[in-house]
Amino acid sequence: MDKIIVPQISEVYIIDVSKILPHCETKYCICITTGINKYFLINSENRKIYDTFEINASDYSFLKHNSYVGCSKAHVLDSNFIIKKIGNLNFNDMSKILEKIRKSKYIAKPERESMALELEEWLNNYQENQLKKKFNNR
Repeated sequence: MDKIIVPQISEVYIIDVSKILPHCETKYCICITTGINKYFLINSENRKIYDTFEINASDYSFLKHNSYVGCSKAHVLDSNFIIKKIGNLNFNDMSKILEKIRKSKYIAKPERESMALELEEWLNNYQENQLKKKFNNR
């Protein structure tokens, strides 16, 4: 029996996109919300239409080269698309995603606001947990 994947914010997955992008079989994506599982795709090319920012291969073992997070469209995908988890985006890059969402001209305001709220809560909880760990290790 296959293990059920429950996506979490910041997790990076390899997904099967052949049904939604006929020219492509797999892509990397980042979970950005979990109420409704929404993802931003990671691209190897920087295209203005994707409203991207660069992530560095030196920060992530799963990247072979610097890549670009496409922030113009949040893809709603169920777990059937997920092939496997390959890592997590770091706090700084997740913060950049939040800023891209807040300033987006491509995402409708209600969706933008709900995504930003969930991601902001995640970032605040992450920081709080890091502080607790640091305090407990003294």
